[in-house]
Amino acid sequence: MKSILSIMTLFVAGALTANAQITIISSEDFLKRDTCDDIKFVINYDMKSVQDIKKTPYEYKTDRMLLEIGSKVSSFYSHDKYLADSTNLEILKRNGTEFVNSDAPSWRLYKNYPEAGHYSYLDKIMRDRYLYQEAVEEPAWMLLPDSMATIMGHSCTMAESDFLGRKWRAWYAEDIPISEGPWKLCGLPGLILRACDSENQYQFELTGIRKGRQGEHIIYTGSTHEKIDKKSLNKLYERFFDDPIAFIANAPNVKVSVYDDKGNKMSKMPAIPYNPIER
Repeated sequence: MKSILSIMTLFVAGALTANAQITIISSEDFLKRDTCDDIKFVINYDMKSVQDIKKTPYEYKTDRMLLEIGSKVSSFYSHDKYLADSTNLEILKRNGTEFVNSDAPSWRLYKNYPEAGHYSYLDKIMRDRYLYQEAVEEPAWMLLPDSMATIMGHSCTMAESDFLGRKWRAWYAEDIPISEGPWKLCGLPGLILRACDSENQYQFELTGIRKGRQGEHIIYTGSTHEKIDKKSLNKLYERFFDDPIAFIANAPNVKVSVYDDKGNKMSKMPAIPYNPIER
């Protein structure tokens, strides 16, 4: 069997963020996709996040996110990553080699699929695709009916909850009777239109909502992912962000060379700021 050596030459210029991506595309990324529900609603959110909490004032990265809601299943993912993946698939079909890079979040979150009552969290680190599953846990919300806001013409009520390591505030619209929201925020008597943590490191804001069109489906992309537990995946994230070069170089048959913006070879890449939404 032929030994395949991957050689990566990385040029590091400017600040690295937790969403810094090195695009590694293979046909395996697009092999198996399962239709798991018809789309009833598509909700658009802007997600603003602080990657480097040591920098003040905070610098925010904005990502366009999609929440697809079906009869039983929902999915939440980056719209820009979806567009980049779609473009790269077409390039791959033409045997091209110049792929689109994206610093958008690469993870996807499914609710109630493949198993009802569970989340499926999918992500890719370098060439490896991972999946962990966990039971759905709804935040224990405290409703604050005296705290109101108008968001995109909807009268919204505020609620608070300590959830997965952060104190969250959410504004929900009872005139949109959908008990869902961005990421893992759900369980209120109306769609969550806005949410932020108490430190303003993560913010979600509704930018659009529409009904699903005929023939639109929620597509599950995790059938070929390696199953892993949540704790082990978090350790992989920490290793990658702490020393990306060492992490990449540990992959089989990979040789990595890294240069700064002046062309000088680097023995170590600076750690990437890491501020996960869950603590």
